[in-house]
Amino acid sequence: MALLRWTLPSSPASLSLHRRPFLSILRRPLLTTAQPCGSGSTGNSKVLLTEMDFSELERWVQSQGYRPGQALMLWKCLYGNNIWAHSDDELAGLNKEFQKMLSKNASFKSLIIKDIHEASDGTRKILFTLEDEMVVETVVIPFSQGRTTVCVSSQVGCAMNCQFCYTGRMGLRRHLSTAEIVEQAVFARRLFTSEFGSITNVVFMGMGEPFHNIENVIKAASIMVDEKGLQFSPRKVTVSTSGLVPQLKRFLRESNCALAVSLNATTDEVRNWIMPINRKYNLGLLLETLREELRFKHRYKVLFEYVMLAGINDREFQTAA
Repeated sequence: MALLRWTLPSSPASLSLHRRPFLSILRRPLLTTAQPCGSGSTGNSKVLLTEMDFSELERWVQSQGYRPGQALMLWKCLYGNNIWAHSDDELAGLNKEFQKMLSKNASFKSLIIKDIHEASDGTRKILFTLEDEMVVETVVIPFSQGRTTVCVSSQVGCAMNCQFCYTGRMGLRRHLSTAEIVEQAVFARRLFTSEFGSITNVVFMGMGEPFHNIENVIKAASIMVDEKGLQFSPRKVTVSTSGLVPQLKRFLRESNCALAVSLNATTDEVRNWIMPINRKYNLGLLLETLREELRFKHRYKVLFEYVMLAGINDREFQTAA
């Protein structure tokens, strides 16, 4: 298989085409019990710290009678300073009264590690158990030259029904909360920074269609790139979509993170067959929307993903069977 990387200019000029190796990660069904969609919760009266962006955390800390500076110190313990705290015992430098308040009123994480699998090339797949006993997966991919990517999930299952995707066979079980998305990146750094060095890139290419969970994805991405916390470069946080046009517009207008579009066909006939979302938002509408929105973004490039499927989309002139 190969990934075709297309650089889409802001004007309707010709597209330049590049080819590079593609890493395929099979997403197999992990669940047996269907559940309704919805955000995760802590299941008790405690607030979940990783569900809040910095402004929300600051307001909450002040509502508990503490200074804004305490919120900043807490934020850095959660996401920066090589701490990635999972409990009040790991809050170095915070005063004891503040730590006691957090122990009583706050929860630090919503994910529990179920298992970690290692591939022969060093790639790690982490299985997380959620509060409702569902399971979601995250993949940590080491590359050469000190670059390591964490591939995060945004949903349990997926509603898009792409014919080449194992996750699509599950149907959609529920959206992941902001906390459940952010914590995947936090766990990656906490578990593997000492082994791989810095986790430098995030791709929203795990389980689910990120733009189907747009609220939580945009918020989670903003936490990841926060300069006081996880400090990922916006250019190195890439959100992938199968082509939900209204949500794509919103993402390009509200987020400064990178965008990848899972294309996988060059004609509507083939794409309708392997990616049913194309029947609602076809190639012409998708590409025209990108051109229109990119007029307002300076030097912004879109990555097009293309999974080569033998006898389906790997020929110059291909029609659906």
